[in-house]
Amino acid sequence: MLWYKLKTWYGGEEALVKEIRRTVPPYLYKDVFVIYNERNLRRQQRSVIELEPLFNGCVFLTCEDTEPLFRRLEQIPATSRLIATGYLSMFPLMEQDARFLEAISGEDHVVHLSYILREAAGSAYCRVYGPLEYLLDDIEKIRFSSRFAKTHKKLWGEDTVIPLGLLLDVDVGGKALYQGVEAVAEPPGADHYTVLEVGKDKNGKNTYRVCETVTMLLRGEEAGKLEQPKEPEKIHLAV
Repeated sequence: MLWYKLKTWYGGEEALVKEIRRTVPPYLYKDVFVIYNERNLRRQQRSVIELEPLFNGCVFLTCEDTEPLFRRLEQIPATSRLIATGYLSMFPLMEQDARFLEAISGEDHVVHLSYILREAAGSAYCRVYGPLEYLLDDIEKIRFSSRFAKTHKKLWGEDTVIPLGLLLDVDVGGKALYQGVEAVAEPPGADHYTVLEVGKDKNGKNTYRVCETVTMLLRGEEAGKLEQPKEPEKIHLAV
């Protein structure tokens, strides 16, 4: 399956998705979508979970054969005008980039909150579940109070900032508002977790060290230790 990034103007992502779905025959492509990112915006002691595009101005398209699709896009007045004026450009993704995006966003194309469980009060060790596990070696900073992790990843040949929303153990069981709907914050189901050590260097700068990945049995018992995967191989369950 081939992946393409369609670059358009900020705020025009969903309009482009709708135009392609409306005008391009479905046999010419498999899917066209925006990758969304869950953010945990704490307000009045509860989680307010909102969705925002992970990459501003980016739409993704998957297909088996690109030539018929390109010809069709050039024939559609709305998209041909965007191409001619430079407001729409298409770039093929390398296989490793496509695999990474597919792994962190899953079939629903949403990067769900990563869950962080502190081993004990005051401990430097945390258990991490979710999309952040694929970016533990690329963390710039984690702001626990803001439920936010800033990471970097080289995508489409560029150093790309990937912000990830977090759900902490203290949030679980509390009130949450998910896109306007009242809910209870719950951790994701998972068959493993990764242990992350959070510390500081001699200059006081935060450091993040991956310790190990642990698999669990159905009852939550540890089944053994695995090496930290270097490439995404699993799609994690949503929060």
